[in-house]
Amino acid sequence: MQHDEKSGKAISIPEALEILETRKKDGELGYEQQLSYEHAKKFAQLSADKANKLREELEGLGISAKSSVSLVNAMPTDVVQVKQVLAAEKTTPPDGTAEKALVIIEKNRGK
Repeated sequence: MQHDEKSGKAISIPEALEILETRKKDGELGYEQQLSYEHAKKFAQLSADKANKLREELEGLGISAKSSVSLVNAMPTDVVQVKQVLAAEKTTPPDGTAEKALVIIEKNRGK
């Protein structure tokens, strides 16, 4: 999981890719930045805007920012995978949260 240097908040892989693309246009990336750029380019499944929208929708279900970023990065395909990510929550999400999250993820997949 990436962190925004300025705000310290967790950001998704697509959001990290957008930041690195901007920095690449401004000049050459350092070694670590280039590795991060290549990784993000390979694994980003959504655009940064769509990833941010999806993250906000998931947080609207009461999912923490950290778990919502993990869900955006993983884009799980079944409810078991969603529950595995949500297991990291300090509090147990309400019943049905995993199912609702999967519906939202599926709605945003492949757009």
